[in-house]
Amino acid sequence: MSTGRGIIGRNRNETIEFLSSMAESIKADNVPVTCKVMHITDVYEEDALFREGRHGLTVSYESGDNYVYMIFVDVNDEGLVDRIVSSQENYSIDYDDLRFGADESEYAFITPPTTVKDWLTALSMWLETANVDVDDFYQYIDEDTRVVFQKGDAESITLESGLDVEDYFDQLMNQHFDAVPHIIRDEEDGLILTYGPMSLIATLNEEGALALISIYIDTRDEDEASDDVGYIEEDLSEDYNEEI
Repeated sequence: MSTGRGIIGRNRNETIEFLSSMAESIKADNVPVTCKVMHITDVYEEDALFREGRHGLTVSYESGDNYVYMIFVDVNDEGLVDRIVSSQENYSIDYDDLRFGADESEYAFITPPTTVKDWLTALSMWLETANVDVDDFYQYIDEDTRVVFQKGDAESITLESGLDVEDYFDQLMNQHFDAVPHIIRDEEDGLILTYGPMSLIATLNEEGALALISIYIDTRDEDEASDDVGYIEEDLSEDYNEEI
């Protein structure tokens, strides 16, 4: 792993140690991080490390509009990561649309989902790529799994059982915003998936199965909307408890 100017990690262990410490530092500071897939459209320096067409990630903190640096990854013939480069070189870039094509592999659980983060990761992939193995997703839905969907002040829609979820959930997930989904923590250390004006919360039952997915879309203007998304859990949880 390198910055383009110097080596950060010379082998697997050093690279993992650096990445782990960086992740722990970000978590401790509670800083929102946004990464977007992009490709280089123009190169301004003759000795630049990368050329037009090269794909990478922009990384931004707090705001998703202005990125701090870019990350590029080289993969070897075995499909393993060969090199990670963090760069602040000057390139012109365009962002990629991650809506996958029909010829690309669908996202599926590698192991059965057992945590809230497992479910939010799958939901994030569903929203960003529209390329999830739906049958694989539904096989882990419990017969009592419920979904509550609310858009603005409109009356909420509730899918009452696992069968309803299998029949109608894909329609609720047919949302596309000019944004990148990411998982954040609220003040009570709970996980929330945010995607533009949409927020999703997943809860598990005592057996560890998926009990509830709460989806809320904020229809207020940006000037009226609050950065605090914690109210979503309270509003939708109240609806859920009342219906029980």
